[in-house]
Amino acid sequence: MLGMLVLMLLVGVTRVHEGVLERKNRELRRSRDEVEQLAALAERERIGRDLHDLLGHTLSVIVPKSELAAKVAEADPERCVAEIREVDRISREALADVRAAISGYRARGFPGELDNARRVLAGAGVAVSSVVDPVELTAVQETALSLALREAVTNVVRHARADRCAIRLRREGDRIRLDVEDDGVGGVPAGGNGLAGMRARIAEVGGAFEHDGRDGWRLAVSIPAGGAGRPLPAADALAVPAAS
Repeated sequence: MLGMLVLMLLVGVTRVHEGVLERKNRELRRSRDEVEQLAALAERERIGRDLHDLLGHTLSVIVPKSELAAKVAEADPERCVAEIREVDRISREALADVRAAISGYRARGFPGELDNARRVLAGAGVAVSSVVDPVELTAVQETALSLALREAVTNVVRHARADRCAIRLRREGDRIRLDVEDDGVGGVPAGGNGLAGMRARIAEVGGAFEHDGRDGWRLAVSIPAGGAGRPLPAADALAVPAAS
């Protein structure tokens, strides 16, 4: 009888243990499914933000260039051809950027985005000055700052009606700061999706941003410095005149 009681006790304990394990496994599977759903949602939001920034920026450049090409088609055929070729180049770059956004990869980096900003602003008739101090950025930080610069430049081209724009990237203590300022009409840019996407993207890297439209328009983005990353070379002050 004692042996039977011990055996029954062992069987009971084993069944209880199996039940606990099965319940924990179900909870783990449910948690894993929730994590996968949240990850998929976050990825869709990232792609949506990136596509908004990329396509909004590209269309803001293509539309005025196409209009200019149509205006000068008869009076200045060579200028018309040059503008159409520029539209073709920008369109091809946009296609590559959209593919990059889908895959989550950024090959151009901040220096390439800065060069693109200079070309776009100059082509829109805005004189550009830029200064870049030597800083070190992780890939995620560089992507966040690159897209913040792109959104800022898109706002200048679309809404500012500015003559000049200044871009500055520097380190202040334990923070890295990006400033974009113009001398345009100021105010808050129309449409909030771009700024909302920028706020979310900067927050993901522990940063913050503020904008001021009382005297022209100014964007200031600040992110934590530190961590192993790719060093960006310093770039002395460079002024790019507006295109005639």
